[in-house]
Amino acid sequence: MSDVGRVLRVIHRRALWQALLVYLGVSYAVLEAVDLFIDRFGMPSWLFPLAFTLLLAGLPVILVTTFVQTSGDAARRSDPTLLPDSVGFEPAGAAAGRSQRVRRLFSWRNAIVGGVAAFALWGVVTAGWLLAGFPGLFLVKAEAAEFFDAKDRVVVAEFENDPGQEALGLAVREAIVTDLDQSEYLGVAGRSELVEVLKRMRLPDTTVVNQQVAVEVARREGYPAVISGSVSKLGTGYQLTARIVETASGNVAVRLRETAVGESDIVAAVERLSRLVRRHLGESLTSLQLSVALPQVTTESLEALQLFARGVDYARRGAAEAAIPLLEQAIALDTAFATAYRALSVYQANLGNVAAAQRYVDRAYTHSSRLAQRERYLVGAQYHALSFRLDSAAYYYELELERDPDSGVAINNLADLYERMGRYEEAMPLYRRAVELSPDGIIGYINIASAARTLGQRAAADSALAILLERFPDAGSTKFMATGQPIYFDDFPAAEAEALRTLEDPSDIVRLWGHWFMSSLLAARGDMQTALFHGDSAIELGKSTGVTLATYLTLLNIEYALLAAGASGRALPYVRRVEALVSQETTPLATNYGLAFAANGYALAGDLGAARGLLARLDALVDSTGLHPSGAAAHVRAVIALQENRPEDALEHLRGARRDAFGLLREDARLMLGDTYAALGRWPEAAANYDTLTGSFRVNFMDQGLYASLRPLAHERAASAYLTLNDTTAALKHLNEFVEFWQNADPDLQPRVESARRLMSELVRERG
Repeated sequence: MSDVGRVLRVIHRRALWQALLVYLGVSYAVLEAVDLFIDRFGMPSWLFPLAFTLLLAGLPVILVTTFVQTSGDAARRSDPTLLPDSVGFEPAGAAAGRSQRVRRLFSWRNAIVGGVAAFALWGVVTAGWLLAGFPGLFLVKAEAAEFFDAKDRVVVAEFENDPGQEALGLAVREAIVTDLDQSEYLGVAGRSELVEVLKRMRLPDTTVVNQQVAVEVARREGYPAVISGSVSKLGTGYQLTARIVETASGNVAVRLRETAVGESDIVAAVERLSRLVRRHLGESLTSLQLSVALPQVTTESLEALQLFARGVDYARRGAAEAAIPLLEQAIALDTAFATAYRALSVYQANLGNVAAAQRYVDRAYTHSSRLAQRERYLVGAQYHALSFRLDSAAYYYELELERDPDSGVAINNLADLYERMGRYEEAMPLYRRAVELSPDGIIGYINIASAARTLGQRAAADSALAILLERFPDAGSTKFMATGQPIYFDDFPAAEAEALRTLEDPSDIVRLWGHWFMSSLLAARGDMQTALFHGDSAIELGKSTGVTLATYLTLLNIEYALLAAGASGRALPYVRRVEALVSQETTPLATNYGLAFAANGYALAGDLGAARGLLARLDALVDSTGLHPSGAAAHVRAVIALQENRPEDALEHLRGARRDAFGLLREDARLMLGDTYAALGRWPEAAANYDTLTGSFRVNFMDQGLYASLRPLAHERAASAYLTLNDTTAALKHLNEFVEFWQNADPDLQPRVESARRLMSELVRERG
């Protein structure tokens, strides 16, 4: 048989394939064990490819050994003169002798011994690294790799030294810094990073970063460890010490010491100490408590910063009420903590306490000159937003995004400003980006739901609400969204059911907004008595909780509900109650809301003198404080002009109101526009404006209450406009909707419902 044929026969035998599979399986197990060993004991990463290379080199040895041994067995079966070695016979002939020598060389015994020797060499290399380390090849232990994020930082403090030994202390520190920076797992916080943190600590950039300062820096930045030490004279030699300090506790985890017998031995001693620091840093980190980075904001008090971090985390998860006391503690510790004041302003504004929101942002603005650029931009934006200068606020957020395109706060809040200005299409992609940057926070999902439902994107709104209900079911904001969302999709019964649930909530603020919703939802079905009861409850809770915005928005709900009922005069007692509250306000923002909504109530009720008196106070407030007009005063002037049968002036005032509101057209302004165009005989425009109130077309989140209250009235007036235009189809549609809303309305409203039914019957008969 030819040699080639023999090779082919052996290859086709199962033994060769079995050996290959077994070797690959064993190799896989060995590599897994090596990987685990490297991870557990912190071996250098190059030990894994070394093991892989040894196994790869062994593969041909195993295959050749299998081939030789298998082919020899096959040859003996085909040639009886070739007898096995085990019985002491020699093969016949020179060729057989060579074959036998090859078989002895490529025996299983030799293959196994070779493999053991190769991995013994690997073990020697490993042991050498463990015992002595290799300068230039050092990598921290695997425990350190797990403890650190990729290329995380430690802080190396200035080393203490005896007088006259400053250069030596600096040299020891620099040697350790240089060695640690060679690690693939960690690095050392550079001087520029330290200076940036010192600024936020309100310390000069020349501050000596000793162990105490270094630990605070590390706590603020979330660095897990600090390296400190000292250099001192010891007889004719020197003693070099180093300490690995746990950041979270400030405790020393490891103490290290090296001595130099004289000046000539200093360099070697520094190298030995540096090597020990590198080694023990990795070994000690398994027992260190993790340190979480604190927000990078300016305050000289670490305790205040820690309170701020906890408060912000509460708010991020939807518990703004729990965040506020923590932030108040923070500003008590650092009365110039501008970013904490800003956060308090934001959270109070979100709850509806606009007076507190403005007080806090004024304090933040006072101290803003001491802030880093990012913080100044955010404080400036909030300050201008609460002064109704929304364009200026947006500018500050845009500046921050130029500085940091991934600033989640700037992205989200710029979108919020766009939403407040009615620029919903621009807001939505920013809200989505904010969620990408902070997927575990509540605010992004709230805002997506708000903008999506305004745009009629029900799937997106429902998806965001589902996430809120799943992740933040107990947050007041979630309950608010769950109540408001059905309104946008004309499911008022579902909204009412959700609002009723909030009335059982333990939080006064949640119950307050629940009453606010109920006052408008019940007005939508003509149950004015119960609507007024809930309005009363909301006003009282607003007074007791300090959430004045809810009080003023409730007054607005009541005013338009009673306008729809044809009983605007019944709103006057509520207007007077709120007017009394305005005299107690101490901030321009809250005073502006109170004066504007009270003046609106007087104007709707026909008490034009009282309305003008409040407008004069409102104008004086704007002049004295620089508060930017929000459009409210111009709107009240439009109502007065309509009452005095001056529709041209009313139209001009409404245009001014929209201009002052940055283009946003509120629900009450749409109603007034419809009435103004009707008074001018411009019926197509009147009908078009009424139509925007009869569907959830761009309902701003501030208008949820008004939208429900005004729906029946808008249908009734739209029907009248379409009848004037001889569009009986549209008129019938609106009349039917009006009757559906008020079919169970209060008895004093039923004559209007019956009149609408009769008119519908007549129109149907006329159409044949």
